[in-house]
Amino acid sequence: MFCSGANLELLDQDECKTERGRYAMIGAFVALTAVFASLSGGYALHSGFKTLPISILAGILWGTFIFTLDRYIVSTIRKQHTAADAGSRAKIINKLSEVVTALPRIGLAVMIATTVAVPLELKYFDPEIRTQLAKNDLEAGTAVATTAQQGLPEIAALERELGVMDEQENRFRERRDLLRDQRFNEVNGAKGEGYTGIPGYGPEARRREAEAKDVEDELKTISTANADRRQTARTRLDNLRTQLGSTLQQQSEIRRAGDGFLARIKALNQLAEADELVKSATRFVVLLLILIETAPVLIKLFATRGPYDDLLEVIEHKVYITKQKEISNFNTDIMKDLALYDAISDARHSLEEQLTLESMRLDRIQNHAATEVEDANAEIARARIEHWRWQELQRLAKAH
Repeated sequence: MFCSGANLELLDQDECKTERGRYAMIGAFVALTAVFASLSGGYALHSGFKTLPISILAGILWGTFIFTLDRYIVSTIRKQHTAADAGSRAKIINKLSEVVTALPRIGLAVMIATTVAVPLELKYFDPEIRTQLAKNDLEAGTAVATTAQQGLPEIAALERELGVMDEQENRFRERRDLLRDQRFNEVNGAKGEGYTGIPGYGPEARRREAEAKDVEDELKTISTANADRRQTARTRLDNLRTQLGSTLQQQSEIRRAGDGFLARIKALNQLAEADELVKSATRFVVLLLILIETAPVLIKLFATRGPYDDLLEVIEHKVYITKQKEISNFNTDIMKDLALYDAISDARHSLEEQLTLESMRLDRIQNHAATEVEDANAEIARARIEHWRWQELQRLAKAH
C-alpha cells in the first residue's frame, strides 16, 4: 500500500477496508517494476563497466528512480466523481476525460518499460548473443586479416615465389618417381603400353634408370640454386607474418574490449533479423514489461471510484476551502488597511490644505500690519518734526 502512493491514514479508516486489497496490488506491481528495473539497469551497467560493486549500486539507484517515478505516476491519477443519476453520455465523457488525462502517464510508463526490457532481453538471450558476437568477431577478424594482408603485398609476392619454386621442384620429383616406378615395373616384367613385358634388368630398365638419375641430378641442381633464395624468402616471410600477427592480435584485443552494451544490442538485432522466432521472443519480453509497467496505471484508471477517492476529495476540498477562506480574510484585512490608509491620506491632505490657507492668511495679515506700522511711523515722524519746528519758533520769538 505504501508503494502504491496512497495515503495510509485514509486506508486505515473503516470506510476504506474494501480499498486496501486494490492498492496493495497496485503497490505490488510498482515494486515489481522497480525490481526488474534494478536487475536490468545493473546488468546493463555491468556490460559496460565490468565492475560488480558499481553495477549493483547503480542498479539500486536506477530501480529507486523508477520506483519513485512509478509511485508518483500512480498517485497523481484521480477518479472523477460521476453522479448516480448521470446518463451514459456523461459517464462516457467522464471516463474519456480520465483516459485523456492519464495518456501522458501511460506513454511515460511505456517508455520506462521499453528501457527496462532491453537489458533483460540481453540477459535472456545471452548464449545466443555470445554466439553471434563470436561470429561477428570471426568475420571482423577475417576482414581485418584480409585488409592487413592487402596492406602488406610483399607477403603475397614471397608466397608466390616460394610456391613457384616448390612447384618447379615438385614437377621434377614427380618425374623422377614416375621413372623409378616404370623401371621397377619393367624389371618385374610388367605388360602394357610402354613396357617390354620381359622380366630382368634389360636395356629399357637401364634407360629409365638413367633418365631418372638425370632428373634427380637436375632436381639437386635446382634445389641447390633455390636453397639460398628460399631461406631468405622464408625468413622475410616469417618476419612479415609476425608483424601481421601482432597487428591482428591488437585488433582482436580492441574487438574484445568493444564487447559492451552496444555490441550486445547490435548482436541481438542481428539475431532478430535473421530469426523470426527471436524477434517474436524479444517483442514478447517488451510487451510483458509494458504490461507490468502500465498495470498499476490501468488498474487505477479503470477501477470504479471508491471511498478512498471520496475521502481524499473531501480532504483536498476542505484544504482548498480553508486556504480560500484564509486568502479571502487576508484580502479583507488588506482592503481595510488600504481604506484606513486612504482615509489617513485624505485627512493629511485636507490638513495640509488648511495649513496652506492659514499660512497664506497670516502672510496677508503680516503684510497689512507692516503697511500700517510703516504709515504710523511716518505719521509719528511728521508729528515730531512739527513739534520740533514749533519749539524752535517759540525759542526764536522769545529771543527777539
